[in-house]
Amino acid sequence: MFEMATEILLITEAKSSDTKSFYKCNTPLYRCVKSAFEMQFGNFETDIDFLAFFEEIKCKIEYLVTEEIDRKDMTIRNKQRSENVDSLSKRLRTHRPKCIIIIMKDIEKFVLMAIERAKLSEVLFIKSVPFPAMSERNRINCELGIAEILKDYVLGH
Repeated sequence: MFEMATEILLITEAKSSDTKSFYKCNTPLYRCVKSAFEMQFGNFETDIDFLAFFEEIKCKIEYLVTEEIDRKDMTIRNKQRSENVDSLSKRLRTHRPKCIIIIMKDIEKFVLMAIERAKLSEVLFIKSVPFPAMSERNRINCELGIAEILKDYVLGH
């Protein structure tokens, strides 16, 4: 089956845990992304409504690292990031995104390597925003950054 290309792909470092995930609507990332989409597209009555809209406009979440990541040891963490560049590059070829939003400045170089290796034919719209953790400023900058990217991207297409 030939899958429709992903319009907007949000790439973050790794899944939260087995109990918390974007699609379970119970992570800071989910709340931040939903809030950013509401700034651009208006309020969603329920999480189910938001996820349905997210899917309808061909948005997806992807992770640089697909297994559990070591969040304490930066040496191991960077090694995991680096080791997953090829895997992400293969997944990017499957998604064929038109717009990529990298959510976490620290993973930007790894994601850019994966994008380069994927040799995607479309001209991409690529932007980075901070991950919505560690400070209120990061959360706000992530939210506003995504909202701004959505506005720029949607207006341009």
